[in-house]
Amino acid sequence: MTTYSPAPGAAPVGRMLLAQTAFETRMLLRNGEQLLLTVVIPTVLLVLFSAVDVVSVTGPGKRVDFLAPGLLALAVMSTAFTGQAIATGFERRYGVLKRLGASPLPRWALLTAKTGCVLVTEALQVALLSVIALALGWSPHGDPLSVIALLILGTAAFSGLGLLMAGTLKAEATLAAAGRAGSGPRR
Repeated sequence: MTTYSPAPGAAPVGRMLLAQTAFETRMLLRNGEQLLLTVVIPTVLLVLFSAVDVVSVTGPGKRVDFLAPGLLALAVMSTAFTGQAIATGFERRYGVLKRLGASPLPRWALLTAKTGCVLVTEALQVALLSVIALALGWSPHGDPLSVIALLILGTAAFSGLGLLMAGTLKAEATLAAAGRAGSGPRR
């Protein structure tokens, strides 16, 4: 006969990290404003500027070859910096971070989970924008592993800057500064 009794103590850190990353990702994907910023706006910009002769400084080649890498970089910066800074700033203001500080989740694991959430979101963005760009005739050049490494390094750098801003400025100041530097408010 098996007895089911609770096992006191915290879960292993790896499981806590995965659970927090999944929670952060679900919260981000449920936010309509964030979906607008991370999916709709870059997609519209890519399709519109690839179809309309607005950008004339592209040099030889198709406009989509010029626009796709820049919009991928913009997606990384806006998600990792602007979204991270504003969301974390308001979580700090509302006391969410203080409550999480009382949980068994280590601080480094919370920061890692927030960055992991950004990486998951960016993977979805890169996949979507790449498929659309390829459908528009994009012919990418370069080493894919270098691109992935640069995306990860860029995410770590911009996410770190966003978390630094959220931890040092008031939520409203973070909203104003990150909104001006990036693409707009997350929450």
